Amino acid sequence: MFAKLSALVSSAPSFPYQLVGEPYRTAWGGWKHFKGTSNSDGSAVSIFRTSSTNKQDPKLTSARNGVKRLRTLRHPNVLSFKDTAELDERGETVIYLVTEPVTPLLDVLQTIDMTGPARQEYVAMGLYHIAKAVSFINSDCKLIHANICMRAVVVTETLDWRLHGLDLMTEHMATGDLPLMSASWMVGAQYKPAEIAKCEWGAIQQGPPWAVDSWGLGCLMQEAFNGQEMGSMEELRNTGPIPKPVLQDYQRLLSSQPARRLNPAKLAESSVLKNKLVDTIAFLENLAVKDSSEKDLFFKRLPGAIPDLPLPVLRRKLLPMLAQALTFGGAPAVALGTILQIGSSMDEAEFTERVVPCVSKLFTSTDRSIRRSLLENIDAYGKHLSQSVVEEQIYPNVTTGFTDSNAYLRELTLKSMLTLAPKLSQRTLSNSLLKFLAKLQVDEEAAIRANTTILLGNLAPHLSEATCKRVMLNAFTRALKDSFPPARAAGLKAMMATKQSYAAEEAAGRVIPCVAPLAVDPVSEVRHAALATLGAFLKLLQEHSATMDTAAGAAEGASQQASGGGGWSAGLGSNLGWALSSFGGAKAKDTATGEMSSSRTSTSAASGATSTAFGRPPSPPRPGAQPASSPQPSSGAAPDMFGSTSSLHDADGDGWHDSDGDADAQEEDAEEVAARQRLGRLSTRNTSAQSSKPPAASSTSASTGGGMARQSGASTSGRHIAPPKLSQDDSWAAELDNDDSWDSIDQKNAAGTTGSGRSSAGRRGKGRLGASARGGRLGASRAGSASRGGMKLGAAKLAKSEPDFEF
Repeated sequence: MFAKLSALVSSAPSFPYQLVGEPYRTAWGGWKHFKGTSNSDGSAVSIFRTSSTNKQDPKLTSARNGVKRLRTLRHPNVLSFKDTAELDERGETVIYLVTEPVTPLLDVLQTIDMTGPARQEYVAMGLYHIAKAVSFINSDCKLIHANICMRAVVVTETLDWRLHGLDLMTEHMATGDLPLMSASWMVGAQYKPAEIAKCEWGAIQQGPPWAVDSWGLGCLMQEAFNGQEMGSMEELRNTGPIPKPVLQDYQRLLSSQPARRLNPAKLAESSVLKNKLVDTIAFLENLAVKDSSEKDLFFKRLPGAIPDLPLPVLRRKLLPMLAQALTFGGAPAVALGTILQIGSSMDEAEFTERVVPCVSKLFTSTDRSIRRSLLENIDAYGKHLSQSVVEEQIYPNVTTGFTDSNAYLRELTLKSMLTLAPKLSQRTLSNSLLKFLAKLQVDEEAAIRANTTILLGNLAPHLSEATCKRVMLNAFTRALKDSFPPARAAGLKAMMATKQSYAAEEAAGRVIPCVAPLAVDPVSEVRHAALATLGAFLKLLQEHSATMDTAAGAAEGASQQASGGGGWSAGLGSNLGWALSSFGGAKAKDTATGEMSSSRTSTSAASGATSTAFGRPPSPPRPGAQPASSPQPSSGAAPDMFGSTSSLHDADGDGWHDSDGDADAQEEDAEEVAARQRLGRLSTRNTSAQSSKPPAASSTSASTGGGMARQSGASTSGRHIAPPKLSQDDSWAAELDNDDSWDSIDQKNAAGTTGSGRSSAGRRGKGRLGASARGGRLGASRAGSASRGGMKLGAAKLAKSEPDFEF
């Protein structure tokens, strides 16, 4: 039992890689070529596997030699070694060789989308790379590969050719049991030069070290240009697939005399395999040793050469090289334009796979020129960026541009948000982006301020409703106060673009008051934008009003149906009219009684004065003078002649009254009420004094009192009614024709009356009305009280007649 358990444990797999799928159709020698992945990180690898039940099998011996040579041999054009393992599996000895992920050359040439000159350029580039690898092995290492053919070449993901199949590699001057001698049977008959086919090992050692491999290069050239493996050596005579520039070297490689065969090093240095693609790739491979002038000239010409290069090579080879050069600082920022030029020919999936990783990695660069190029070209690749890439990789690096000391970079960063912001989460928009934009709206650069407002207007559809209400209107109204005209215009246009986001109350209470002053802006663009904005929001309010009317009509109809026929609504207009008429008539009596006389003993005299007042014609205004405004009593004011205790402004009910309620107006209203109360007491005293005077004096006083009552009634009416007529016996009017001063009025009134009570009343009225005149409210409204400024106004109106004037 323990023996079985021990055997089970010992046979457990210890190979840290996983084979994927079936092996490729072709592979060199006795190997099978699989795709694979690493168990540690899941990275892709290629796994070569060979096995035998005999550990001493020559195939395994050659495989061990190939693994050893590949482990120790390092060259850019030789397959990269990763790992190896020799295991016992189910009674077999298995050798695993793990390398970088590659594909057999035959499969690539049969599937790649290249034809004509583009295909020939690509094959020439591959042969150039293999020639360099063979030159390194033969000339530098003094080794012989011994079996160069299509199966000994594999292709990387970037379409680079790699040489492998080193199982027969032998030292040129070695003696003894050599791998080439013991395993020459592994070389196909169509690939064997004469010296190997005849087993002339001495001729091999006497000849140059490249003689065998030069023959192999000739065979590879035939297969690569023809696109298929050779079936026999006779196919080498077919020169049809070989391009004419390469034909001469092809024939020299296949010379029957080993010493006369072309050295692969000379083939790599000649111009027959060099073309525009080879030169471009070679320059990028040696970019680190080029000076700045060479780099600038190369990258300046590169965009013009792109259309002539094979598209698969551009996508899979040139693109990663440019991205790597930009990331590590070897290439200037203009190389980004070439990357995007190559990416423009890709579909969505391929662009996301090949270009987006390069671009997102470049955003980590601190080079300002690269950041500038990335932001300037963001429209070319922004639509291909996913939300996760923008949120996690790009936006955190872009935000450094918001606070950059360079104004142009700040502006480019701002403009890039038009592409990136829609792919950000609401949390990032609210907690990060809007904070940066709030700072940029007060930036020292006027253009940045204007563009910030424009960006906010464009971002409104991507923000939540709560964020819009909290931010947008505040930001736009701030822009309306900017000293830079385009910034003001941007604020207006942003309001227009987001008008549907505002409630009717916001439009009426905030938008229109802020926009209206710009309707007279000195800049035409701002002025026209303000007028257009006002029109749009007025239309919005009209639509809202229509909606309210419709809702109110529906509610009223429902109410009528509930009340059984709507009888009350049918009589609403007439009932309302009666109530106002009755209210006004009832209060008119109280007003006349309270204003003209507070004493019940002088009712008849006050009534006579009142009837006289309503027969008086209108008094014209003094030339150049403004019409006297009616008083606006507060809630404690005396009733007017219509019986209303509200102000004239409120009585109109047109909705345009001043509702700010400032302290000055309230103080003036209080003074007016007190003055009117004193005026009533003064009228009572004057009326009582008139009743105790002799007949002549009584006549004069009565006329004066009647004038006071008439003016008081007219001024407190609050409506446009027929003004009182001036009687022929009003002697106070003649006295005021030549003297309009407040003092002369008091002196003349004092001279025409007897009794200390009359004089003290005049002095008391003068002092109070003077204070009211300074407030600008009562003096103008009390246009006709006895011994007041109102009498002066009445006299001035009589001086020059203007019949069309009304109070």
